Amino acid sequence: MKKFLLLLCALLLVAGCGKPAATLPTVIGSGSVTIPVYKITAPAAGKVLGLILEPNERIGQGQPLFAIEQPQLDTAVEDAATEAARAEAELNNLESGSGEQALDAANYSLQSAQSSYQTASQNYQKMAALYAQNAIARIKVEQAQAALNAAEANLEAAKAHHARLTTKASPEAIAQQKQTLEQVQQQYQKLLHEQQASEAQSPCTGVVTEKLLHTGDTAAKDQHILTIRATEQCQVNLKLPQQQAETLKIGQQVNAEAAALKKSFPGTITEISGGTVTVTITDKLEELQAGTDVSISLKK
Repeated sequence: MKKFLLLLCALLLVAGCGKPAATLPTVIGSGSVTIPVYKITAPAAGKVLGLILEPNERIGQGQPLFAIEQPQLDTAVEDAATEAARAEAELNNLESGSGEQALDAANYSLQSAQSSYQTASQNYQKMAALYAQNAIARIKVEQAQAALNAAEANLEAAKAHHARLTTKASPEAIAQQKQTLEQVQQQYQKLLHEQQASEAQSPCTGVVTEKLLHTGDTAAKDQHILTIRATEQCQVNLKLPQQQAETLKIGQQVNAEAAALKKSFPGTITEISGGTVTVTITDKLEELQAGTDVSISLKK
């Protein structure tokens, strides 16, 4: 009888464990919601250009804010763009061959190049005038200048090609020109990247809350120029033991549970610095106000 009762108890325990227990979320910490505020600083020392924003203006993420004048670098970029266009046109000339059809094509190319140069020159003059009035962004002038440089290089190459059309290039000469083109293009991209680094872009969609300098002012490197408050994201900073923080990863998906609202919001771990873990939330910000307490748990 005793053995029977023990067996019955065991069966009841097994039956009670038949349903899996609910898995509770892994809470990693809690904190208060903050609205990110970004201080935009000068990426280099020099004159501020194209800063036409004013306080309370809304801007989009990635929108150009201003540029720092770099005369020597700007000249180097223009020269490199011209050289790259010239090298490409020269390669096209070497590969085109000769003959009656080639001569007809060269005549057409020369006329086309002359027309393109005239159009590009007129467009550059127009863009330069608008930029002087702060009516357009700097990049528009740079694009017009690059187009003019390319048109000029193409025109020079078309003239040279027309003059030496009867000379057929050797395979060795073509290979050498391809190598030259690759080198000048790499140099142009390098200088262009340096130039772009002197331009500031908005890190978020938000509102300008502070403007400390204006177009034409001279800024020191890393000098505070603008302040932008985000409108489409908020953050929660968690203070964790460093050992625990090291188990987390940037890009990891989490849930932010707001007990007061009885709602949860998806988020992403965007920064880990020592024991401080930053979670960014981009959904339903109209409900999550600054100061709202939330608990952060890992998504399963």
